[in-house]
Amino acid sequence: MALNPFFQQGTQSEQGLVQDLIDEQIAMFGVEFVYMPRVFVNTKTIMREVSSSKFDRSFPIEGYIESHDGFDSNYNLLTKFGVRSTAEMKIVISQERYNNYVLPMMAGQRGLSKNPTRPLEGDLLYFPFRDLLLEIKYVDDVSTFYQLRKNYTYTLHTEPFEYEDEVIATGIETIDDDMKTAGYNATLTLLGIGNTAQAYTSLTNGVASILLTNGGSGYNASPEVRISAPIGGGVTATAVAITTSSTFHGRRVSSIYVTNPGTGYTMSPSISFHPEDGVGSGAAAVVGVATNSGGVGIITITDTGSDYIFPPDVTFSSAPAGGRTATGEAFLWNDSLYEIRVTNPGYGYTVPPTITVGHAGTTGIGTFKYGNWIQGRTSLSTAFVTSYDAPTLTLTARNLSGNFSVGELIVNNDGAQYRLNTINYDDTDDTFNSGVTIETEADSILDFTEKNPFGEV
Repeated sequence: MALNPFFQQGTQSEQGLVQDLIDEQIAMFGVEFVYMPRVFVNTKTIMREVSSSKFDRSFPIEGYIESHDGFDSNYNLLTKFGVRSTAEMKIVISQERYNNYVLPMMAGQRGLSKNPTRPLEGDLLYFPFRDLLLEIKYVDDVSTFYQLRKNYTYTLHTEPFEYEDEVIATGIETIDDDMKTAGYNATLTLLGIGNTAQAYTSLTNGVASILLTNGGSGYNASPEVRISAPIGGGVTATAVAITTSSTFHGRRVSSIYVTNPGTGYTMSPSISFHPEDGVGSGAAAVVGVATNSGGVGIITITDTGSDYIFPPDVTFSSAPAGGRTATGEAFLWNDSLYEIRVTNPGYGYTVPPTITVGHAGTTGIGTFKYGNWIQGRTSLSTAFVTSYDAPTLTLTARNLSGNFSVGELIVNNDGAQYRLNTINYDDTDDTFNSGVTIETEADSILDFTEKNPFGEV
């Protein structure tokens, strides 16, 4: 018998009607799942196998449960390879909903599985009513088999997800909480870090400021700065020049730091710039002196501190009314304070100002949370944070790359920094390591002092 003549068998309007009816049925009798595409973090270029992957994106999508087998009390099966689930679930989702909603949200995002055009095997679905993650094992895209010359659904064949150290950080607590400490985790205990540096200074009637009026041009390196000696005796001031590259002038002087303001100046000294190789010229500056009252003299560092990540702020106590407060800049060497350069000695002080150096985190800085990536600053090892207990400074982490070194700084991208006190690579709480439980129980049954407990040979 010929096909129904009242249908044109494949027009867009007919196909759209069928698609709408199917979508309506799924929306009425389905379940709202959460679709989680697998992102490849690292793949091998020769065999193209995946060495690590993550699930950090999620998209709600409705699905109709076509069948569910093995979800009773006996769906876990003990095999010689460990405990394995035999449960299966077939879930029907709309092709149109997936293509029009999920795919555009993933467009252009790097790391997605082969830039997918359909759901892929290895992607996950979250089933909210059983708080269960399902892994897609097979995608059937022809279950309706070209009705009116088109397919309308994907039938996803899924099984309970078997965790293998994947990173799961969707931001949805009901999903992430099941996998926060799953798999292998190392335990790190941390310590508050660092000692704050300390310094003091004295007063002197010396150079109070150097104003750069011309940076010059053509320098190959920073020129030597020469300041004339004070008339009538005293200590000659010293300074260093800093050069930077310029598009039109080549390398030129960009700033000047006073390293010693000197003493005994009653009038402004001359200042000149002398390149060691004779290349470059034109730099000029004007020197101001504190002739009536004290400016900051030489700075002495009494404690270099330790474990600085960035140069700390340096502040001087305020000068009396009518004076100018000194300013300075800190420089580090091997995570400790190496030098404080006076950028402005100030004037008007009657007593030496107090110098305050920014802290290095004497009690540790910041915190860690699930999903952070941490790094050891010495070993450069990295790991994924699964939990952090602030009162005890105890952190668990998985997906370790390399071995952390006891005593090194542990930092994250949010600015947290602590020193590593101990690390335990033995994860006794790995609930997925079923072999440990089986082996322990077997020890009480089998006598392994015999050569062969299973026979007489």
